[in-house]
Amino acid sequence: MSTDTGTDTGTDPAAPPPGAVVPKQPTALPGESAGPGGATGPDGSEKEKRPNPVARWAGAQARRTRDGAKGIGELLAHWGSTADQSGEELRRRIVAGQLEAFTERRDELRSALARETKKVVRLEEEASDGGLTDAQRGQLTLTRESARRLEKALRDMTKVPFRAVQPTERQIARTRTFGRLRRAAVLVVGSIATVMAAVHAPQIGLLALVAGTAMAWRTGGHPPRLTHRPVPDDLLIRELDPPAKHLTPEKPAETPADIGNPVEVFPGDTGKPFPISIAADDPDLAAECLRRALIDEGLAVGAVTDVTREKWGWKATAHLTRGKPSALVLRLPELDVALGVRAGGVMAQPQAAAAGSVVLRVLLADPFDPMPLHPVYPPRSNSILRPVTLGPSLDGTPTQVTLAGQNVMVIAVPGGGKSAIVRNLADYITSCTDAVVVDIDPTGRGLGPLRRLAAIRAYDEEAIDETLDWAIREAELRAEQMGDDVDNWQVTDDSPAVFVLVDEHPQLMPKQKQKVIKLGRIGRKVRVTVILLSQDATSDVVGDAIADVFGIRMMLPSRKADVPLVVGSDTAISEGWMPHRLTPSPGDWDLADVGCFYIIAPGLRDPILRKATFLDAPTATLRTQERLAAGPAVPTSLLQSQNEEKAEIPEILALLHHAFEAEAADSLSLDQLHPHLAASDPDRWNRWQDKPDKDRLREIGKALSAELRRVEVSLPTERLDELEGTPRGIRRAGLLTLIGNYE
Repeated sequence: MSTDTGTDTGTDPAAPPPGAVVPKQPTALPGESAGPGGATGPDGSEKEKRPNPVARWAGAQARRTRDGAKGIGELLAHWGSTADQSGEELRRRIVAGQLEAFTERRDELRSALARETKKVVRLEEEASDGGLTDAQRGQLTLTRESARRLEKALRDMTKVPFRAVQPTERQIARTRTFGRLRRAAVLVVGSIATVMAAVHAPQIGLLALVAGTAMAWRTGGHPPRLTHRPVPDDLLIRELDPPAKHLTPEKPAETPADIGNPVEVFPGDTGKPFPISIAADDPDLAAECLRRALIDEGLAVGAVTDVTREKWGWKATAHLTRGKPSALVLRLPELDVALGVRAGGVMAQPQAAAAGSVVLRVLLADPFDPMPLHPVYPPRSNSILRPVTLGPSLDGTPTQVTLAGQNVMVIAVPGGGKSAIVRNLADYITSCTDAVVVDIDPTGRGLGPLRRLAAIRAYDEEAIDETLDWAIREAELRAEQMGDDVDNWQVTDDSPAVFVLVDEHPQLMPKQKQKVIKLGRIGRKVRVTVILLSQDATSDVVGDAIADVFGIRMMLPSRKADVPLVVGSDTAISEGWMPHRLTPSPGDWDLADVGCFYIIAPGLRDPILRKATFLDAPTATLRTQERLAAGPAVPTSLLQSQNEEKAEIPEILALLHHAFEAEAADSLSLDQLHPHLAASDPDRWNRWQDKPDKDRLREIGKALSAELRRVEVSLPTERLDELEGTPRGIRRAGLLTLIGNYE
């Protein structure tokens, strides 16, 4: 075969000259052609193209796996850099943290209040069973104070809804940086764990390689889209929403004209105020309604925020940019008209923490419908040391007050519901084992169906004078008996709290009014206090003693002039106290706002509308019969004390009579009389406790005889043959004979 091809006519003219270096042609992959001319055989002739299907399939799968591995890497980098989280999601996560902290704090307060309440109940039960030591009394006082503080903190917290502080762009960027660090740490730890597992357990490594290859192959067929993910559903709650644009203008309004164009509510909207009923359940529309009404009244309103739909209407916060909240309060009657609600339907409560903020409550329905039933108090079931629930409040929390040691004032015009409050208080007091009520009423009506439960009833001028004198003497006597280390009279079943209920106070004589104020001033610490009821509170009726004498002050529908006097502040109305805007009942056919009230009491200092539960007369009559059948809940001597004062029965005889009533016996030994004597004056009658019984009883007998001689009474002790051991003592018949001499 000739190798000289240069002279042949079939030689390729593009062939390199002899001696030239010919570059090596690349080898074709399986299934691919060698070049444009195809593969050549040994003789240089072109072969027919024959693609390899297996090789082509393997190449396609390799490319798919390679693309999938690249996509997984990009996805991990996308996740690790937090590029999947939008700025809106990060903002909501920051606000969600604020909401979680708010909720945790509220739950902590509730749990702590429940624990303190249980402690108080346990200590009070121990007190009712067998009394408390001085240390336990101190613990009870501290626990009650702690419970009051927790209750106030919880009430203040639940009163104001959660208000988010919107994060800045810098805070969002910082959150993203922390997220990147956390995710990078997860990736590094995961990679190290995978490598370590592969080294120590090759089988696991092999399985991981197979699984990773399969995942890469699958991902190659469905390339991931590297975009922001949707905001998670748990972050799509209203509390985390950004404030509406028209509620947070960039430029605060200086004058009503600077507010800007109003939001168009309906076609042809002229921007004028419209009834709030149009808002239906739309908070944004309600905010616009309130904003327009306030601006139309000439108020400079920068924003209306925290708009919430309540069962009774709307609650919102108006933020003034200039002026005083009192200007808004003065325009409440005009706002009633502008918003299309009933007279008194708009309430305002300026916020002390933010001088320009006013909480508005717009009533569209009766806030106390349905009204809870009046509590059922079985006979002898309560203690005056425990709080009583008077009724619900507008914010949904119960109105609870502790009556022990408190002077109470109730002011209401005719038809305001004063009788409902009186009956409410008397029903609770007469169900207590450690409290008694004294009924004073110059009109003669008194407590109505509950009057028979009163310890003393005084309905004429002479009886009122004598009863007030007795109450003052009782307070002074208790003050003398209190030790130097005792701040307040310890209320027990044997030494109950006394409530002198004075109805129709303006009809008392001037000297009687002075006695009422005197009793209020001296009786608080010894638990002989006043419940004063009046139609007005002007200075000529109750004097200047309201603020510092009456710890609990309740205002039902009242006169406007009475509000500053009762609250004790000249600016009371501008602070939100508005009982003068309540409507009294004209008759049974229209109850209006009867029973609705505002209250100032320990732990209750905010002007929130409340309503007293109602005890009807037939039910009150049934409860009176039940309690009379159960017997008196207080010592007989105290129940009869007024008559005893009139007859001037010596105290020692009254004390002995009480002992016989308590023991229900015809004769009592000195040993049996001793506990009753010691209860009246422990320092005097317990001086011989360290002596043998024989000597102790002899000294008690000598002291008792001396006391009887001092009041010029002859009641010698004698041997009681009917008792075991024939001890010395006193017979009931002889005592009753002496007491009969004073009647």
